[in-house]
Amino acid sequence: MIVLILTLLIAFLSYYYACFNYNCKQYKIFFVALFIVFSFLLRKIIDVRLNNDYFLYYDFKIFHKPTNFLSYLLNEPYLYTIYAFFNFILADKVEVFLAMYWFNFIISTFFFVWLLFRTDVQTWKKMILFVLHYFLLSFVLLRNGPAYLLFALYFYYTFRTQKFNWVLLTPFMHISSSLILVTYFHKLKYYFKMLFVITIVVLLVYLFSETLFFKIRAFKSILSKIEIYSKGIPTIGLMHILFFICVCFLVGFGFIFYKSKMLHPILVTTFLFYSVSFFINPVVANRFSPYLLFALLLFPFDKIKNQKLILLLDRVSLFLFPMFVYFLFQSHLVESFKDFFEK
Repeated sequence: MIVLILTLLIAFLSYYYACFNYNCKQYKIFFVALFIVFSFLLRKIIDVRLNNDYFLYYDFKIFHKPTNFLSYLLNEPYLYTIYAFFNFILADKVEVFLAMYWFNFIISTFFFVWLLFRTDVQTWKKMILFVLHYFLLSFVLLRNGPAYLLFALYFYYTFRTQKFNWVLLTPFMHISSSLILVTYFHKLKYYFKMLFVITIVVLLVYLFSETLFFKIRAFKSILSKIEIYSKGIPTIGLMHILFFICVCFLVGFGFIFYKSKMLHPILVTTFLFYSVSFFINPVVANRFSPYLLFALLLFPFDKIKNQKLILLLDRVSLFLFPMFVYFLFQSHLVESFKDFFEK
């Protein structure tokens, strides 16, 4: 366990110091390389079977083999394609899933390294995204993880008037991303009217989903995933409410310093979906929160004139390490985690 904590600490510190823009590029490269090495060590140390979703994937409870072409298209074909590839070159099922997790880890690592080199994203913003999402995206989520990352890239480049059409692939990774994909049309004249109509339609579909789709065989696996997730949703606790308050504080912070810029259609949409989902179920809202946080923290707001405040936020983010450890244990089976390292 001591080796794990030390590896966590070095990975965290190396990422923190790699966030800064040094005059000497060698410092930047050194800390980035250090992070890559220790992040790979973390992936090697932490058994993939310890993450919360592993056996749901492994036992094909939230991941199904398609029965026909329509079933393949409607059931998030990205993950099955990855599975089929590794299943073709590897014989053992355990090795296939291990390879899938390593593949997902490498994709996520590329993203977080890419983020380190964004000079127009401040250190404290990079650290919030890293602490909250590193273990979730790199170690746990196989289907929606890559979708979150593509949306993060889409938000970043779209806010800077650059096209990023790869985001159109996200519904093939995780069907829930279809909701946020409405932001792709944010420049349309009647965007907010369209958004209102889509919100009503989605709520109606959600209410009558079983009646609408139960008889269609290709949708049965999606309905079974919803049933499994609803049964496995933990009790709504204080942390869910505190997280919602923190997100609202971050949005309020944005209005105080940036005012009308917070009314960008993408920011409004992501906050709307997050808020509506919170009042439906705070646990479900957590699955929408990465979209909102990526949009908020990657938006190119004008720099705050009070540089002392920015420096303070950058320094305070160094003390997020306990949260970094907390999110590791939150995303894994804690009791099994303890047993594994006590052997």
